[in-house]
Amino acid sequence: MKILLTDLLKKLEGEKYEIRGNKENSFTGFGPLDGGGANFLSFCRYKDDKAEELLINTRASVIFCWSEAVVPENCDKTFILIENPRLHFAKILSDFLASKREMSIHKTAIIGANCAIGKVSIGAYAVIGDHVKIGDGAVISPGVVLGDNVWIGKNTVLKSNTTIGQKGFGFEFDKDGIPFAIPHIGSVRIGDNVEIGSNCTVVRGVLGDTIVSDFTKVDDHVHVGHNVKIGPKTMIAACAEISGSVKIGADCWLGPNCSLMNQIRIGNNVLIGLGAVVTKSLPDNAVVAGNPAQIIRIKNKEESPWKGISR
Repeated sequence: MKILLTDLLKKLEGEKYEIRGNKENSFTGFGPLDGGGANFLSFCRYKDDKAEELLINTRASVIFCWSEAVVPENCDKTFILIENPRLHFAKILSDFLASKREMSIHKTAIIGANCAIGKVSIGAYAVIGDHVKIGDGAVISPGVVLGDNVWIGKNTVLKSNTTIGQKGFGFEFDKDGIPFAIPHIGSVRIGDNVEIGSNCTVVRGVLGDTIVSDFTKVDDHVHVGHNVKIGPKTMIAACAEISGSVKIGADCWLGPNCSLMNQIRIGNNVLIGLGAVVTKSLPDNAVVAGNPAQIIRIKNKEESPWKGISR
C-alpha cells in the first residue's frame, strides 16, 4: 500500500493548513511518532520543545502538527501544520479502515423475525431479537446481544459482548416483602454514529424507551439503566454506572467509575469527575467531583466538556 501526499491532501479540502518540507511525499501505513516504522503517517500532539525533539527523531514520513509547531528544516519529511492534528489523523485513519471493512453477516449470527437490517456488519455469534432495526453502516461485533424491538442507528458501533435491550432491575414488594419483577415492555433506541464499548449493558425501558442519542460515545463496562435518556455528543468513560430514569444533557463528560443516582437530571456541558457519586441533579456547565459529588465550579458556556482532561 502506498498513499500519495496529493491524495491525502484531497481529504483536507476546505481545511486551513500549511505544508512544510517534502511536498511530493508518500506513506505506506500508520504509526506512532516515536518508535513507529519508516514511511508512516503520524501526528504530534505537542506544541512545545518536546514536539521539536520528536519531530527531529521520528521515522515517520508524513506528520500532522499543530499550526504553531517548530518543525525541522532541510529534511525529507512532510509536515502538515494544522489545528488539531490528532483529529485529522484520526479522520484519515478512519477513512482508510472503512474502505477495507466488509459489510457482511457472519454465518453463526442469529437473526430474529421481522427485522429491518441495512447494509451492516454483524459478527460471529451475535444474537439479534425480533423486530430489530439496524441502520446502514452499523457494526455489530461478535457476541453482541440485541433484544426484541431495539433500534440501532446508522454508522453505530457496538463492541463485543455488549447487551442491549434486556429487562432492567425493577421490582415491587408484596405484603410479605417478596420482590415481584415489573415487566419491561419498552425498548432501547440508539441514534446514529454512536459507539458503545465492550461488555456494556443498556437495558430496556419499563413502558417507554431507553435512549442514547446521536454521536454519544460509551467506553467499556458501562451500565445504562432503564428509562435513561442520554443527549447527543456525550462521552461516558469506562465503568460508569447510570441508574434508572436519569436524564443526561448534550455535550457532557462522565469520568471513569462515576455513579449517578436514579431519577436525577444532568444539564448540558457537564463534567463529572473520576469516581464521583452524583446524588443530586446538576445544572448546565457544572464541574463536579467527590463522594458525594460537589460542584467545583460552573464553566464558561463556550468551554468544551473535556477541557483539561488528558486524552
